[in-house]
Amino acid sequence: MMSIFPVLLFSLLHAATYTKKVLDAKGSNSLPLLRSVLDKLSANQQNILKFIACNEIFLMPATVFMLFSGQGSLLQPFIYYRFLTLRYSSRRNPYCRNLFNELRIVVEHIIMKPSCPLFVRRLCLQSIAFISRLAPTVA
Repeated sequence: MMSIFPVLLFSLLHAATYTKKVLDAKGSNSLPLLRSVLDKLSANQQNILKFIACNEIFLMPATVFMLFSGQGSLLQPFIYYRFLTLRYSSRRNPYCRNLFNELRIVVEHIIMKPSCPLFVRRLCLQSIAFISRLAPTVA
């Protein structure tokens, strides 16, 4: 169910763009209420795309957890990893790559506080290094 939500949001953004083109072709004053809704949606487009990228990133641990709990297949994490690397290296949609960067910075900021236990710091730094090795090179 969680994987349907990003698809729904992408389709909503595409439908809004198409509807706006149709309304522009019809006339600049046609359906002002619908135009205001579309304007609000396009104003929040970056936030929606960041939310979609966040869902895409956090679906990877979910697929691994599903594999270990017996609800997923063995191929599922590998196929989703390939999808995530393609999203990461996309030039048209940098939100996934930017969110990976932001998450790394936030985690590094939290674990460098003196109150963080040493084993948690080591575990997080090793996880960051592992994930960084898995990331594709971006030209």
